[in-house]
Amino acid sequence: MEIENLSGLERALSKIIIVGHTDTGKTRTSNEDCILCLPELGIALLADGMGGHSAGEVASRTAIDTASAILRQTTRGISPHERLETALQAAHSVIREKSRHSIRCRGMGTTFVASLVESGYLHHAHVGDSRLYLLREGKITALTHDHSLLQEFIDQGFYTREEALEKVSRNILTRALGLEPHVIIDYDYIKINKGDRFLMCSDGLYDMLSEHEIAALLGRSHDIEGTALDMLELANARRSTDNVSVIVIAGF
Repeated sequence: MEIENLSGLERALSKIIIVGHTDTGKTRTSNEDCILCLPELGIALLADGMGGHSAGEVASRTAIDTASAILRQTTRGISPHERLETALQAAHSVIREKSRHSIRCRGMGTTFVASLVESGYLHHAHVGDSRLYLLREGKITALTHDHSLLQEFIDQGFYTREEALEKVSRNILTRALGLEPHVIIDYDYIKINKGDRFLMCSDGLYDMLSEHEIAALLGRSHDIEGTALDMLELANARRSTDNVSVIVIAGF
């Protein structure tokens, strides 16, 4: 897909802010989530690891470290799509390799959502059930589609969302980095409008807050740092059963 000339948009967007926080939460003893925010490079990464013992932590950290190393490299002649695909596929391969050589890490994997801001667009890639939302003019939209058994049952019409939440485990992923020999990465991009707010989060957040509540918090002020912290604190106040991670991206 071709991207239009953005000189006017680039002038309109004077600043992009990226703020992130991750927390162990109120019931877990360790944090298997991992995030990285590089505002100067327009990069935001979030991973939610899974596996026995500390393998989830290893998987999420490995994914973040591997992907960020690639995304920091020279970009001459390489499209954002190619950069993200290469970064996530490399993370997948490194996790698989570590899993093969360590009994402790065998079977580990991680969700992953990556955002790359370039030339007035937000490019994003994901696998698993960590999410990216957009708040625009008061309306919230999920830009990612969960790769989970629960979502598959909903997509195939077996259950409504409400029924599925009652009858299907939320924790069974159909795609993640490291689990299968090959992984398909979902990719898309969207033009950033002035005033847009993007939220990247793990399920420890969105399981505790409704989309209406997320929209209200994202849209209430220009205090992006405070917004990210308030969402995390609200999830913890409701005794989230998981680690909680939040990244907010704002265009001014």
